Amino acid sequence: MADYLGIKALFWDAWNREHIGKHDVTTEEAEEAVFSEAVVTPTYKDRFQIIGPTLSGRVLSVIVGQVPGEPGRYYVFSALPASREERRKLPH
Repeated sequence: MADYLGIKALFWDAWNREHIGKHDVTTEEAEEAVFSEAVVTPTYKDRFQIIGPTLSGRVLSVIVGQVPGEPGRYYVFSALPASREERRKLPH
């Protein structure tokens, strides 16, 4: 859940838009997953994995990290469909 991290906005550029597109994920879907009732797990390099549903019912795994010097703004490193194991982490 974005509130847990204090996420106010996601940062998009050409690289991350293209990267998530390779996984057939749109920026809108990634934002829906991040700002949903999601599960947040710290990963590495001060990044976080956010597993959450989209409005259409897809469950995504989104990796984000805070943009230096910009509190509340997070860069999207990756977004792809969640694995079966990741989907099990969501509350039912």
